[in-house]
Amino acid sequence: MMSVKRLLSVLVLASISAHGLAANVIYLKGAEAKDALAKYEAALRQNPDDFEALKSAGIILHQLSRAEPDKQRVETAEQYLKKAQKLHPEDQEVVGWLGSVITMKALFETDPGKQTFFVKSGTRLLDKAVQKDPDNLVVRLTRAYNSMELPVFLKRTSFAVVDFKHYLALCESRECPAEQLADARGKLAEAEKILAENR
Repeated sequence: MMSVKRLLSVLVLASISAHGLAANVIYLKGAEAKDALAKYEAALRQNPDDFEALKSAGIILHQLSRAEPDKQRVETAEQYLKKAQKLHPEDQEVVGWLGSVITMKALFETDPGKQTFFVKSGTRLLDKAVQKDPDNLVVRLTRAYNSMELPVFLKRTSFAVVDFKHYLALCESRECPAEQLADARGKLAEAEKILAENR
């Protein structure tokens, strides 16, 4: 029989979306994202090992930090995603999000050695996630956007081109959000232009 704490956790998560899937939180922004985060963190207070809540809270914190970089937010995202990875090491979406969060830690460092360490550690995880689950739309987009947001001299733009192309190809036989498709096409063109200008 399900415990009262577990039942509360399930109800909190179900109230966030009809599907209760972490993928749904990727597109949340602003107040909506913060409201969802509060609900997932409430679920974690009830059950600290709730995988779905850990993954979703980590993703939301990652996405909020892309718009407004915040050291504490990035560190909390890393903690949630590391715990989620321990619970389900086979989930390559978690590996990808964790890798992207780790690269963000370089934003708050002034030591070039530490910056390089975080970028290399994070991109290694992203590459591993793509290698293990190459047709996962979330994994592909996570690496694509991360590669676009890193400085050009780090030579990750080519990964963005590969990933956006693969994502768009996969979307020919799957249902992908129209807004996401348009954004991916725009980012692909931008990435190809960057590569052409830096040959």
